[in-house]
Amino acid sequence: MVLIPFPKILEQSQGTFRISGMTLIYLDTSCDYADFEAARALRDEILKSTGAKPAITRGKYSKGTNPGAGDGEYPDSLNAAYPANLIVLRRSARSGAAGSGVSKKSAVFHINASDPAGAADFTSQQSYTLTVDRDAIVITGNGGSGLYYGIQTLRQLIRNFGADIPCLRIEDSPSLEYRGFYHDITRGKVPTLETLKELADRLSFYKINQLQLYVEHSFAFRKHSEIWTDSDPLTAEDILELDEYCRKRSIELVPSLSSFGHLYHALVSRSFRHLNEYDGIPERPFTWTDRMAHYTLDASAPESLGFVREMIDEFIPLFTSDKFNICCDETFDLGKGKNSALAADIGEGKLYLYFVRELIKHLRSRKKKVMMWGDMLLHYPEIIGEIPKNVVILNWNYAPDADEDGFRKISEAGLKQYVCPGVQGWNKLLNSIDTATANIGRLAEYAKTYGAVGMLNTDWGDFGHINALAGSMPGAIYGAGLSWNLDRPGQPTDEEISVMEYGDRSGKIVGLVRELSRQPVMDWYDVVLWYYASAGYDTGSYGSAEHIRERLLGLDAAAARSAYDRIMELSGEISALAGSVYEDRKNDIREIICAADGLALFQALLLVIKKELLEQAAAEPVLSPGELAVRLEYWFSGYKAVWRARNKESELFRIKEVIMGVCRLLRDI
Repeated sequence: MVLIPFPKILEQSQGTFRISGMTLIYLDTSCDYADFEAARALRDEILKSTGAKPAITRGKYSKGTNPGAGDGEYPDSLNAAYPANLIVLRRSARSGAAGSGVSKKSAVFHINASDPAGAADFTSQQSYTLTVDRDAIVITGNGGSGLYYGIQTLRQLIRNFGADIPCLRIEDSPSLEYRGFYHDITRGKVPTLETLKELADRLSFYKINQLQLYVEHSFAFRKHSEIWTDSDPLTAEDILELDEYCRKRSIELVPSLSSFGHLYHALVSRSFRHLNEYDGIPERPFTWTDRMAHYTLDASAPESLGFVREMIDEFIPLFTSDKFNICCDETFDLGKGKNSALAADIGEGKLYLYFVRELIKHLRSRKKKVMMWGDMLLHYPEIIGEIPKNVVILNWNYAPDADEDGFRKISEAGLKQYVCPGVQGWNKLLNSIDTATANIGRLAEYAKTYGAVGMLNTDWGDFGHINALAGSMPGAIYGAGLSWNLDRPGQPTDEEISVMEYGDRSGKIVGLVRELSRQPVMDWYDVVLWYYASAGYDTGSYGSAEHIRERLLGLDAAAARSAYDRIMELSGEISALAGSVYEDRKNDIREIICAADGLALFQALLLVIKKELLEQAAAEPVLSPGELAVRLEYWFSGYKAVWRARNKESELFRIKEVIMGVCRLLRDI
């Protein structure tokens, strides 16, 4: 039996419940409209898997005379017409009156995750029981979220067994109160609203209950058109619609806004460049290396605070969440320019603390609970104790062998924290599944050891966000499984994800994607750096042209030649399974095959560079420079279609600039 996440308690017994056209989905009066939407999703799951289409109704659920349906309860009014074959959805009396899909109690931070009262509260609100016997299925949620999660488990049972569900009893509740996914919509790619809704559907199916979207310049702030005009930003209406959509799926859409560092588009603009920590920003061509390396606000300028407060105040009303992520990570330039004298006097840490505390004060005046990334606190450990205790630290470490030191320090300081691993797609055409699962598993251990209140699994898009959503999903699902049930390390497996997410009964697809992600010797990161160095762009902290040349010299040509062949084989194996996956997952397969084709060409590019430009004895190229240019152009034509299937045009033009630039360089050889 494949269930993701796997329940805390599952007891099987003899017999089965048969779903048929006479089955009735019965909503108790304790349920509300959000529960009705979940019931319709259940009905659609039944239709897709069995061909039956149960009717949905609603009424008072009370003690009946017919025994045996879980706790022996049936709706009295239906006993005569429907003595059996019911799917009953209800909220327990303890859950209180029906309300929104995200309960108010479940949205409260607790002082200590190990506090018994706090733990009992969030566990109760998100817990459920699911009982199957021969005559009825009864799902009882202790809150709106608990009922929603029970319905998702039944949907998964239907995917396992079709119309004949084995008799069993499940009692389930989460290990971590908050189980989130963090999706970058800033570094090149802005998803369509339809894609964001699809993401919410997929995450909620695995009991993820928070979604954050990373925003620098990709929201249409009313006064800042100069900043967002070339990014196809989300609008206020998009956010309002997505927030409502998420709430009905027990997901809290938490606002996240870069508000200190990582403000490239604002701080190179004519209107706001005077707020940059550095004076005299040079006029130079855009590069991803430049955007990632600098651009921190002048922390001592009152106008900097005013600029951020104005954006925050426009953003806040669009979300029903009581939380706000101010980010404040990687303030690389802090104290290196205008504030160098002040930083020398009071210390960079104190300068950082001043700005952050002003932001916290502003958010608290707006009745919001503050989240922030933890990297700069660990960089300036002397200020950790001065961060207010009701601020939640998003503590990230993306190494597969991440050490526990940073998590221990935040815990010892008495601050609440989320552990924040990553699905490992940044700078890559396809996510590294090995690194993702190792990193997520390691941080899940630290969540348990140090009493984290949540896990926020991150999906970044550095260097243009060329990586597709499909590559992020295995890591997202793995994180969902672990964050719900910390007592099952290594679960779910690739085979389980293949079966549940893709309907691949062979269980092979995710394993093949994992192997595909192991192959590249040259990936997007090196393609971009080689192009920038060859075109004479300043790559700053990413290394000089000579440094990049030495890096390429160190890449193994023979391994790249072997990788080319294996990538082509794996692409064929994945393509052969495409017909067996769910119809609504075929877009994922198209994205993965497109990534495979691109990765093969990147290996071919390395072989050309090694032989023709670096004059290094290497494996023979599989394509001539001219042939490779043509193949890359055809590949990019297909890639554009894959991009546009799920995303706005946004900054696709920047990826085009690199690919076309590479093709020009190849034709010049």
